[in-house]
Amino acid sequence: VEDCCDALGTTYNGKPVGTFGDIATCSFYPAHHITMGEGGMVFTNSGRLRKIIESFRDWGRDCFCDPGNDNTCKKRFDWQLGNLPQGYDHKYIYSHVGYNMKITDMQAACALAQMDKLPSFIEARKNNYNYLKNKLAPLEEYIILPEPTLKSDPSWFGFPISIRDNNSFRRVDLLRHLDISKIGTRLLFGGNLIRQPYFNGINHRVSGDLENTDFVMNNTFWIGVYPGLTTEMLDYACKKIGIHFGVSI
Repeated sequence: VEDCCDALGTTYNGKPVGTFGDIATCSFYPAHHITMGEGGMVFTNSGRLRKIIESFRDWGRDCFCDPGNDNTCKKRFDWQLGNLPQGYDHKYIYSHVGYNMKITDMQAACALAQMDKLPSFIEARKNNYNYLKNKLAPLEEYIILPEPTLKSDPSWFGFPISIRDNNSFRRVDLLRHLDISKIGTRLLFGGNLIRQPYFNGINHRVSGDLENTDFVMNNTFWIGVYPGLTTEMLDYACKKIGIHFGVSI
């Protein structure tokens, strides 16, 4: 399963993300590259996997008929599965523990309309990334700026910044400063997940010392590259970050 949740439009070695795994997932949460309010999309080239995925989406049903198009198998009342009686309506036979995750027509229309705009959204995100990268370069004594993976062409979700360990500045102080300045920030999601409260008392195996994971947990955060950001907004964010480190930008 290939998780490309926040990477719609990215390529690696010239190949789009979402085409490497047997199954790939992408999110359309409001803060992501395109949105339909919530939900997302699953990619697969396998007819067999598609049937299973759609079953998970539709309560775990064994039936594969599209809504409003019953009995396409011509055997709706002829099945006998599990310990159910012969002839139990196939629409109400469940072969998986599934979910109710079908999207509405309105959500689908929003997503399809935004797909047409995706190239311009990606271009704007890349431009905003490059602008921030150049503007914040004078602060590299204090912060680590993001670098794309070799052979990749990212469709940037955000602009990650990490506080270097070799100075006295703390991430939390910068985040408070930016919050007061009305500049939105986000941590890199859950950080080191085994440090989260829900792991207390749960048996688990750890591979390695997770040094880099802990560094991200303690030092890293995001600012946005949303396509609607103006140069004035980006300049304001960079200026406020510079002020925190005593550097005029």
